[in-house]
Amino acid sequence: MNSSPRRPDIATSCARPPADVELSTTPLTPPIHLSVVYKIDGLDHVDALYEGRDSGFIYARDGHPNAAQLGEKIATIEGAEAGLVCASGMAAEAAVFLALLEQGGEVALSEGLYGRTVALVGRELPRFGIKHRLFDSTRPETLRKALTPATKVIFAETLSNPLVRLADIAGLADIGRAAGVPFAIDHTFAPLLCRPLELGADFVVHSATKLIGGHSDLTLGLVATSRERMARVATVASTFGLAGNPFESWLALRGSATLPVRSARACATALTLAGHLAGDKRVGAVHYPGLPSHPDHERASRVLRGGFGTILTIDLGGREQADAFIRNAREIPFAPSLGDVATTLSHPATTSHRGQSAEQWARQGITPGLVRLSVGLEHPDDLWHQIDQALTS
Repeated sequence: MNSSPRRPDIATSCARPPADVELSTTPLTPPIHLSVVYKIDGLDHVDALYEGRDSGFIYARDGHPNAAQLGEKIATIEGAEAGLVCASGMAAEAAVFLALLEQGGEVALSEGLYGRTVALVGRELPRFGIKHRLFDSTRPETLRKALTPATKVIFAETLSNPLVRLADIAGLADIGRAAGVPFAIDHTFAPLLCRPLELGADFVVHSATKLIGGHSDLTLGLVATSRERMARVATVASTFGLAGNPFESWLALRGSATLPVRSARACATALTLAGHLAGDKRVGAVHYPGLPSHPDHERASRVLRGGFGTILTIDLGGREQADAFIRNAREIPFAPSLGDVATTLSHPATTSHRGQSAEQWARQGITPGLVRLSVGLEHPDDLWHQIDQALTS
């Protein structure tokens, strides 16, 4: 009888994964865990994993190491008990809405939000029997009027898109708490500038695609909240397939390491540019909370720390003037996103708020002449030179 070990066929050797490498050291930067599924010892082990008695992962839609690391990072940044990674900012919003709402429920929705958020609540959720009522996030008394016994969630943005109005987060949170209605806030425009959970919000969502990622090379969303609330949101995210993938989670972790430096630099430059533009007769209006003329400047001075944000919006009069500015600002690309290391331009009427009615535009203060600048890390003198030339051309 031949007792030598059987050598597997080459096809078997190719198909099977290599053995784990035993290390006495750990990598300085987190590795990327691309595996969709994880090996489990047996039935008792899988029971322990599903019941939370043992740590580990089973299937990437339910969680993976890179998402766990990024979730912990956003929880730390926001002062939350738990963080969750979703496939996009809209997926993060959808996960919160789907966790809190059911047929017959209502959303108290702030005016002046990102266009896709308005479309989600105003066009998609009504198909499931969900209604909404509007309020002004800068005037908490309007929220009180919007609440009904059917209201299941309050939703606002820290800094609105695109007019950068600063929500009265503490005032809204007080009203929501008194009514027993959870309050969720989109903090995409203002990571690090304040902590909405400390001001009374129950959920914070981010598009990590923007400032947290910081390089326009990933698409992810984040949720931060209590462990109790997160249990429901995470289940919904997994069931609806809203989870984020490992590689982009790893990219966002890399981006988060430089977020404080990038945010401080871009906020300082944005304030400088806003000051130049505010005194320029070629510009009809400048929207930036760091300017004394901004309607929320006093609140911004009290609430925001480390700057007034990286987004400023200018009104050039009409579509023709906006188009000329965008075309003439050749070194500042027209790229409808934000939060990149490079400064970019966007035109809300044809991008983020495209498809909305004239009435919706008027209610939100959106005009065909609005151009939004997402300020990056260039030297402010270079940016002003390019903007000045674009306004002159």
